[in-house]
Amino acid sequence: MNKHTCFFPTAQRGSVLIVSLLILIVMSLIGLTAARTSTMEERMAGNSRDRGLAFEASETALRDAEAYLNTIVAITDFDGSGGLYGEDDTEPDYTAAGTWSSTGSVEYSGTIDGVNSKPRYIIKHVGTVTGDSDNLTVSGYGAYRSGDVDTFRVTARGTGATDTATVLLQSHFGRQF
Repeated sequence: MNKHTCFFPTAQRGSVLIVSLLILIVMSLIGLTAARTSTMEERMAGNSRDRGLAFEASETALRDAEAYLNTIVAITDFDGSGGLYGEDDTEPDYTAAGTWSSTGSVEYSGTIDGVNSKPRYIIKHVGTVTGDSDNLTVSGYGAYRSGDVDTFRVTARGTGATDTATVLLQSHFGRQF
């Protein structure tokens, strides 16, 4: 005759269930943290790209303004309107949004892909520097010219794919007339 003995513990403790639940909670927290970190990294990469576009747009506007300065014949256009400020005009507030309106600045004439709005620039005639041929080189390597040099401050503002990414760049430009 076969006798089967059954063993029934007096009380079950359930420690495996508790340990499994704790491991599940820890793994869930690790997964949520990884997802949150991944989302943050994607946003950071997008913002970095947006800022890069804004920087390129500002550089393009600077080049456009300097090309404009190379084509003018006299400084009579610098009367404080249309983004062209004279030596005696008050300095515009470059951080104010109204400064970069259609009447307060000059819009870049070309096209740029990927930016929300075209870059703009402001040119201010800073003054005239008088020099002699010993300390003034403006036309290139070893070619000395004496005379007055008009200096300009060019400020350009570019935006990225959104208007929240903006870059302001400034350069100084000198030219003899």
